[in-house]
Amino acid sequence: MDDIKLLIKGQEKNSFVIHYSCNGFYGGGSVAPTVCAITIVNLKTNELHSFSLQDYIIQGKCLIEAEKQLLVDFINFFNNLKNPIFIHWNMTGLEYGFKAIRARCENYGFYDFSFNDLKTIDFNLVTSRSLIWLLKEYYCDSLDILTGKEELSCFEKRNYNAVKLSTEAKTKGLRKVVNLFLKDEIDFGIVYEE
Repeated sequence: MDDIKLLIKGQEKNSFVIHYSCNGFYGGGSVAPTVCAITIVNLKTNELHSFSLQDYIIQGKCLIEAEKQLLVDFINFFNNLKNPIFIHWNMTGLEYGFKAIRARCENYGFYDFSFNDLKTIDFNLVTSRSLIWLLKEYYCDSLDILTGKEELSCFEKRNYNAVKLSTEAKTKGLRKVVNLFLKDEIDFGIVYEE
């Protein structure tokens, strides 16, 4: 765990907590599920950047156009970052996380960015607890936080705003947990072996 602290120390301004939501986890799986929301918050400044279907649909875009714009805006934001460190919760799988976002971009013909050289910290590897448990235990819970299954249900009901709010709440909560961890104000108990 000290290696995580060493990686972030002095780099807090370039460190971001990221979380995303899609429709692929519980709906049969997909290599490129529809991205519903991506939220990024700066570890030091707490500046939030949210990219969600909801934001574009309320502008009158259809679902496909809304997702395309979400991805374009995310890519533009990402490409303007200088050597960022992304802290996330379990986004390194084969069919979800960074690879799923990349696959979805490629489905739309967007090839002008890459996560290949991105420094990432999978905070899921720090503890055996679930993200929802951590957020509740360390007072980061919010009425907006939904489980993955609840987010999928909202997605299917076209309640994209609920998914957006849940993604934002999880990102803000994880930022708080990471900051508590960096200040040695948190004890995770059981730690995964790598």
